[in-house]
Amino acid sequence: MGAGIRVSPNSSKLSLSWGVDLGSIPKVASLGNRFVDYKGNILLDCSYADVETRYGAPYYLIHRADLIEALVRAVTSHPNITLRMATRVASYDYAAPSVTLQTGATLTADLVVAADGIKSAVRDEINGAALQPMDTGDVAYRILVPTAALLADAEMAPYVRHAWAVHWMGPEAHAVGYPLRSGELYNVIIDVTHRTDLGDAIGLDEWRSEADNAHLVARFGDWCSPVRKLCALAGSVLKWKLADFDSLDRWVHPAGKVALLGDACHPMMPYMAQGAAQATEDAATLAAALRERESIPDALRAYEAQRKPRATYVARNTRVLQEWLHLYDGPERERRDELAKHDNDDNPFFWGCSRRKDWLFGHDAAKLRMEEVPPLPPFPAKEASVYHGLPGHDY
Repeated sequence: MGAGIRVSPNSSKLSLSWGVDLGSIPKVASLGNRFVDYKGNILLDCSYADVETRYGAPYYLIHRADLIEALVRAVTSHPNITLRMATRVASYDYAAPSVTLQTGATLTADLVVAADGIKSAVRDEINGAALQPMDTGDVAYRILVPTAALLADAEMAPYVRHAWAVHWMGPEAHAVGYPLRSGELYNVIIDVTHRTDLGDAIGLDEWRSEADNAHLVARFGDWCSPVRKLCALAGSVLKWKLADFDSLDRWVHPAGKVALLGDACHPMMPYMAQGAAQATEDAATLAAALRERESIPDALRAYEAQRKPRATYVARNTRVLQEWLHLYDGPERERRDELAKHDNDDNPFFWGCSRRKDWLFGHDAAKLRMEEVPPLPPFPAKEASVYHGLPGHDY
């Protein structure tokens, strides 16, 4: 299940409109994103105090299992939806369209949506060319810490009581922490470059593995006290491979009846906390296109035309953030810290620019409308990049 998920206004407004009961699950309303250097100095607070009045929906911090349960309840209570679990697809017929299951049964429909993730079995056929997921240079550790020990520590208790998503940034790594389940748990994500990761490497055919915390304690031994304490409190940790790929040529099969959605067509690193949100937007735009266009092929063309530029832009911003979050001390890190003070297009932290934040959180994907994307934040100087020369880091 992973652990925490950040449900931003552009996503929560859609889920609420579909009858997903977010009110009944334990959650925390986010105060915003706080950016801190690895010595503990606060550099920037991006407040979310006004998100509900400004964008019409809340920003929640939720355990993934709780969110999935809410989604399942909404689906199973709908009379027109049949949810089949443990049902593997063996093949697709793009013209019918239909799917044939491993049991031999064939399911025929007006439209097939393949939301089968970054390891999609049909992406290459729909795209018209093979495109393998690309190693981003980072791995992610996901950790859940019961908050009793944090609340008993005067230094750590505020991190539970005040629900900022805190981003600690340092050389070739960063950590993010925030409370879950009404403060019962503290969620931690630690992202480390391969080069400085002290843990066992993930195998070529693996996407995640399980490990203990000893190597994290050693890796972050010279970071500020809160990060060291969180590493020490971690028991078993899940290690995830972080991969993405460049924009696909197409999301819709030429037959016009099968389309991709979510990570199958736009995987992204977790640094924008927008992977699930962008998939939710996909679903809303697809539904709107099916309502407003006369034929399914026309609807799918409208869906791809609206969603592809937006999701591609969000994914590209995860690469920009990756560069700025992991800088070594030096002139470029000092320039980052200065740029972060100003609410303009040059702010390296996406949410520090009101124009970009409004574009992201204020979007209503349930309406068909084309929009311009804001300028990308600047990248750091190439000579300061810890990823220079790796695939996907040419700029």
